[in-house]
Amino acid sequence: MENLIAAVTAAILSLLPHWKSEGANARAEEYATIVVEESQAMQPPIDPFLVVAIIFKESSFRAKVKGGRGEIGLMQIMPRGALTRAILKERDEDLSLVDVRANIRVGVHHLHYWQNECGVEKMDQWLSAYNLGRCKKTKYARRVKRFYCKIKPGGCGGVS
Repeated sequence: MENLIAAVTAAILSLLPHWKSEGANARAEEYATIVVEESQAMQPPIDPFLVVAIIFKESSFRAKVKGGRGEIGLMQIMPRGALTRAILKERDEDLSLVDVRANIRVGVHHLHYWQNECGVEKMDQWLSAYNLGRCKKTKYARRVKRFYCKIKPGGCGGVS
C-alpha cells in the first residue's frame, strides 16, 4: 500500500507543479493516502488514479471550493442530493463535505454507485453519470480520462 500511496502522491504533484513546498508535499501525501484507502475499500476497488483525475477536474485539489450549483469540496459533492444523503445515512455519518476524508469517501461511493448502475465496462458512461447523474456518455468522461491517462503509471492500458 505504501508504494501505491507514493505513486498517487507523485501523480497529484505532477498535476500541480506549483505545489513545491514541503507543506504542499505533505498535503499531497495526505490526499493520496485518503484516496487510496477509500478507493481500495470498494468492491471492486476503484482505481485511485481515476479518483485523482476526477478531483483534479472537479476542484484542482481545492478542498473548500464551492461550485455554482452548490457542489462542495474536492470531488464537488451535491450536499442535498439523494445519493449523498443515502451514503451518509448508511454510514451513520453527519460530516462536513469540506472535510477532505468525508468528501473523498462520498465521492468514491458516488463513483462506485454509478459504476455498478451503468456497468463496469462502460467507463465513459459511469464517469459521465458521476457528473451528470445518468448513464450517458459526455465530454466530461473524455476530459477526466485525459488526466487519468496522463498520471496512471503505464498509461491507460487500452482505455480510450
